[in-house]
Amino acid sequence: MRAPNASTVSPPWPGRRALIGCALCILSAWLGLAMRPGHGDPPKAVSFVFRDLDNREVRLADYRGKWVLVSFWAPWCPLCKVQIPTLNRLNERPDFRVIGIALDYGDNVASVREAIALGRMRFEAQVLGGSRRSPNSAYLQVGPVDYFPTSYLYDPTGEIVMFIPGQIRQSSLAAFMDRWHAQRAGQPAYAARVERLADYLRQQHGERGLQAYAAWRRMLDEALAAASMDQLARVNDFFNRQIRVDDGARLWGRANYWASPGEVLGHGHGDGADIAIAKYFTLLALGVPADKLRLVYVTVRAPTRDAAIGAPHLVLAYYPTPNAEPMLLDTRDTRLLPAGARKDLRPGYSFNSLGVWDETARAVAADGAGRPAQWDDVLRRARAQGFE
Repeated sequence: MRAPNASTVSPPWPGRRALIGCALCILSAWLGLAMRPGHGDPPKAVSFVFRDLDNREVRLADYRGKWVLVSFWAPWCPLCKVQIPTLNRLNERPDFRVIGIALDYGDNVASVREAIALGRMRFEAQVLGGSRRSPNSAYLQVGPVDYFPTSYLYDPTGEIVMFIPGQIRQSSLAAFMDRWHAQRAGQPAYAARVERLADYLRQQHGERGLQAYAAWRRMLDEALAAASMDQLARVNDFFNRQIRVDDGARLWGRANYWASPGEVLGHGHGDGADIAIAKYFTLLALGVPADKLRLVYVTVRAPTRDAAIGAPHLVLAYYPTPNAEPMLLDTRDTRLLPAGARKDLRPGYSFNSLGVWDETARAVAADGAGRPAQWDDVLRRARAQGFE
């Protein structure tokens, strides 16, 4: 790992500030995070009745038993165009239907048809929504539209369960739908598609991989209903006991490579960064919000037999409340300790899947800029293994 530039003054451990909160609020909107009870409830569903461009009646009641995504788009919206392939794929699912509503076109049906043809939209139906100022606009049967694109997801019972201001991510929707079905089947509802991890470990590591998955899954099942601090302790203890700390360059055959959770579990080895990352994704799977977790670059203040002064290291920090001192999950000291108790470490910049912060706790970016290059690569591999 490359160490960040060390400050001559020891900075405090990063806490959240108003600036960071603002940045994350904006980011949340554009990532399309689900709004569920306790987090700003979606509007109560109205059994909508639209007329599509061919004057056919489009009724929510006709889609009972299927997921329905009502997606609002506008002619000048670049993200609306970017997400068209995703919406086309969703509409191909037998249990899913996408209804597009074009806003800000007025009554110009020809322009809407032209935009649909150019964009190669293959939705269940397309509705002319007119203007948002119109008292008869279609959006009034669904919910507010303050961003483009904006979408609303209806579950198979006809209730709105997700409000998505921003670009659609198919993996996030799929994980949400899996949790919805699992909750109704009495199964553990994880914020990850854990069956993908099982498939990966079986294909790549055979019986050893399945044994690693079984141990990881047992820990998850036991931790799912636990309090937050107990979840942290269980995850920290599991990886510190199950995974042997080793030199990453020797393990993976190249420097500055970060392993995915599946690689760490399958091999049973990893360096400090690999293990911190595996803990991060496991806590996400347990439903711990990403904005409470950060991967923090630190430098070593006190030498040990395996680390000299100034050596770089990566730890996972958990913030129970926005301005609280974080708890650290680490391999150098396996105890779950508050950051202030770790006098052997000096914090540098930090990051997660939402943003980047410098060593003074200032939000640097909310779009991924400034993150280590390895992070985007490991994010891609982790998502393929079912993590978000």
